[in-house]
Amino acid sequence: MNPKIIVINPEKCSKCNDCVNVCREIHGISRVRKYNNVPMFCMQCEKAPCKEVCPVGAIYLKENIPIVNKEKCIGCGMCVIACPIGAIFIEDKVAHKCTLCLDTDRVSPACVEACKDRALILVTDETLELYKEERRKKILDVLKQE
Repeated sequence: MNPKIIVINPEKCSKCNDCVNVCREIHGISRVRKYNNVPMFCMQCEKAPCKEVCPVGAIYLKENIPIVNKEKCIGCGMCVIACPIGAIFIEDKVAHKCTLCLDTDRVSPACVEACKDRALILVTDETLELYKEERRKKILDVLKQE
């Protein structure tokens, strides 16, 4: 798993489109893909198939996150075909995908900050360890009661 991904809890999502709207404000186009009206995000694959298949090398890694160089992109759509979850798309003859806002001056993804439902979480190696630790404590508490 990549050290950073956005995870959604679809049960918490009210389908308000705040994540879509703020993404459009920041990037000029919303990079959030929606399926059954629930947002879905790029999984930031470690061995990014979109990057590997790009015939002109328009996708590069920044902090292990695939980023599209819009000047190099020829809009061929090979990355779209290669994406295992359909998170990359072509619009105006250029590929677009979530970059966790690494191609902006933001510290964290705008969509995560805008989500009033707290349905979106930026999962990093550090937060993953915290979740694991919380679960370990719960298991120990249950075992102690028995």
